[in-house]
Amino acid sequence: MPLSDGRVVARSLLGRRFSSITTVLTVSIAVALLLTILSMRDAAKQTLQRGAGNMHLVVSAEPSPLVSVLNGLFHAGTPSQVLTWVQVQQLQRDPRLAYAIPIQQGDSYADYPVTAVPAEFFEKFSPDAGFDPDAPDAGRRWGLSQGRGIADRFEVVLGDRVARETGLDLGDTIVLTCGLAGAGFVHGDFEYEVVGVLEPSGTSHDRVVFADLVSGWIIHAHDRLQRQNPGETIELTEESLTTADRLVTGVYVRGVVRPGRQASAAIAELAAELRRNPTITVASPSAEIDALFRIVSRVDQVLLAMAAAVLVAGAVSIMLALYSATEQRRREIATFRVLGASGGRIVRWVLAEAVLLGCAGVVLGVVLSLAGGWAVAAALKAQLGLVVDPTVSPAAIGWIGIAAVLLAALAGIAPALLAYRTSVAMNLRPLG
Repeated sequence: MPLSDGRVVARSLLGRRFSSITTVLTVSIAVALLLTILSMRDAAKQTLQRGAGNMHLVVSAEPSPLVSVLNGLFHAGTPSQVLTWVQVQQLQRDPRLAYAIPIQQGDSYADYPVTAVPAEFFEKFSPDAGFDPDAPDAGRRWGLSQGRGIADRFEVVLGDRVARETGLDLGDTIVLTCGLAGAGFVHGDFEYEVVGVLEPSGTSHDRVVFADLVSGWIIHAHDRLQRQNPGETIELTEESLTTADRLVTGVYVRGVVRPGRQASAAIAELAAELRRNPTITVASPSAEIDALFRIVSRVDQVLLAMAAAVLVAGAVSIMLALYSATEQRRREIATFRVLGASGGRIVRWVLAEAVLLGCAGVVLGVVLSLAGGWAVAAALKAQLGLVVDPTVSPAAIGWIGIAAVLLAALAGIAPALLAYRTSVAMNLRPLG
């Protein structure tokens, strides 16, 4: 039976299994690293954009727009500045806005951030960017997996992750702590009742306790008056709150949009007006998330460079493995030449081995990147409650695969030239 080119190449690769497998693994790790970095970067950005929901702006008194978004939207820290109720009312009266929802942050329960919100928060804001509060049929509003929304004072609704990890159930009561570290002053005079649990949204909101806004004003005003008048019995209601008591740390803002649209033509004009006031910080979540990713892109570039270096190392590994194998097969190659194999055919065999190693590395690398991406996504969901979809674009797979195979083919040139120059006379001399 004639020995075909395919059988010669396969026998050569199988004859040195360990070397072939380690070479394929080196290439696959590099391909997997490149694909995983690209997929997780895009997926993380989409996840953060999704957390912004259907709002257009975050208005606060924070020192920078990025801090405003990180604290107001992703609950990264305790806001350091507050807006006055007069400023909030001015926003709420603006006819260009579909909503201006005040929030108050700074408290926590069992290390989970607490955000005090009015009842309209669940009616108008939604993690779904496509939800339009003026056209309720468009998009998806907040969903409750248990109970109901906030309807009375001292009620809370739990994010999905909070409910799962604390074991709190409907009807349970909690007390809040001042600050996010869980070691601050405890508002022990006031108990909140759990009345609902939100459906998982795959955003940072899943790890938040949503409390009634007026109740937040009452407990903080009560604590302030108690410090000023120790020993006195203090009774506070919504009606007895002063304007100075109604402090908020941020306002979620959405402009009026045309039916079927998500962008608002009035938002840019409003933002420009607000920015003239030095006590107000106006942040566009999408712009700040883009800015954040521009900052971390330098880290991405370092990681991508490291992965590319590993890919080059994989090509060098292919070259060394084939060169070593060619050195050991000089007598076999000389025999093939005597049996009629041309120098060009010998070169094709060696190059084919290099390309096959590269292709195998690409296939295994894609599998590893998919498995790694889903493992990281599962860890992020379990640890942070973030739903990340680690998909890789076919274009990225194509370009990285082509680059890996080309590098493998280039790595095969030196061993192929060595095989081509193998002397028949010298290598077929009798041994010993």
